[in-house]
Amino acid sequence: MKNFKKSLQTLGAAALVAGSAFAITAPAVAQNSNVSLSDILRRVQQDSQQMSAEDQRRLQEFRQETAEQQSRMSEARSQLQAAEARGQAFSAEFDENERQLSELSAELETQAGDFGELLGQFRTAAGETMPIIRESLSNYEYGGRAEKLAEVSEARSLPTREDLDALPKAMLQEMIAQSEVKTFTTSVAGAGPEGEVADVELMRVGIFTAATTDDVRFVEVITDGTDEPYLRVLKAQPSGSFASAMRSLINSEPGETVITPIDPSKGDLFAVAGEMPTLEQRIQQGGPVGAVILFLLAVGAVFALFKIVTLFLMGSAMRRTAKTRKAGTGNPLARVFEAYEKNKHQDLESLELKLDEQILRESPKIERFNDVVKVLAAVAPLLGLLGTVIGMIITFTAITNFGAGDPKLMAGGISVALMTTVLGLVAAIPLLLLHAIASSMARGNQQILDEQAAGLVAERAESNTVTA
Repeated sequence: MKNFKKSLQTLGAAALVAGSAFAITAPAVAQNSNVSLSDILRRVQQDSQQMSAEDQRRLQEFRQETAEQQSRMSEARSQLQAAEARGQAFSAEFDENERQLSELSAELETQAGDFGELLGQFRTAAGETMPIIRESLSNYEYGGRAEKLAEVSEARSLPTREDLDALPKAMLQEMIAQSEVKTFTTSVAGAGPEGEVADVELMRVGIFTAATTDDVRFVEVITDGTDEPYLRVLKAQPSGSFASAMRSLINSEPGETVITPIDPSKGDLFAVAGEMPTLEQRIQQGGPVGAVILFLLAVGAVFALFKIVTLFLMGSAMRRTAKTRKAGTGNPLARVFEAYEKNKHQDLESLELKLDEQILRESPKIERFNDVVKVLAAVAPLLGLLGTVIGMIITFTAITNFGAGDPKLMAGGISVALMTTVLGLVAAIPLLLLHAIASSMARGNQQILDEQAAGLVAERAESNTVTA
């Protein structure tokens, strides 16, 4: 109310000042106005009454809300007190339950005695056996055993008879699975046409080896970086002998004995065998130098085999001619006999020279291509040494650029160095053997010519002696 009176006084003062101003500045307008000071006072009083009624109404609402808030506050305090009382009751009940639980646990330990120690060992054994069965090939045919053992090993309550039987049953099932050769169907990653997961039939050999029955692809158990182990087709299958032996087992009849490969590492060894380079891949590791060595081997082998065959045929023809002593042009010995027939009427020294001349004319034909094979046999290991040097240069370059931390960076150069050496020896050894065979056969044919020529000269000398 005090604020209202101050406002009213201020309003009156403002009205008086305004009236005076109007009276001074605009007397004509004030004289013509119909609004008097009494009207203004009356209106101010009416506004004051309205504002006073509004204030009373608001004050009444405020008091009513304050009362309601007090009521709600009291109700909330009552609820809080009730909740605190229940909390205290629950806390006391919890403490009592904890006390009873401690007493019962102590009583259980006292009564269990050695059974508690046995139970601990049982749970330890179940925990150690569970991952072995979980990663076994037989687990994909006889499922649920690993989960049961995990539940038993992690349980806090006393195991039931069924729980106690789970461990020996799982171990017995695993022992039986080790002696089984069976087929079963399961999901295998990479077995689909596009490399996706597909349900395929597997042939399982114990708990060590498994392969698909349709296309004989070995599978492995993948455990690294996965929550659950799964089967996956080996990315690199082992050589054909393993697949052939496994195919024989798949196609065998019941009761038939078949020798088949076993991988005790459950696929790791087969994966290593599959990653081993084939003969073609090893030859490719030799690079351009290796290709040149193989080309020289092929050329030398062709020349050597051709020479061996021709010398063999030549020797056979010469032996037949030595028996018949028939002159002609079919082989070197026949041509020697032809030279003898043409010059047999000359003196002994001239005849001997004519025969030696014919033998010398035939010798290059007998020795032809032998020197080529010998040179190729000598060049092949030198090319291998060249490839070795190139491979070492590649290796040291890799070490200089990337360091020696990753052996795979040096594998290329080492492969070139080793494979070119191997290829050089592989080319040189058979070429040397073929050259030795060809040279021996050439000397044999040459010896036949020398023997027959010496015999002809001796016969001529004997006939001259008899005539004389």
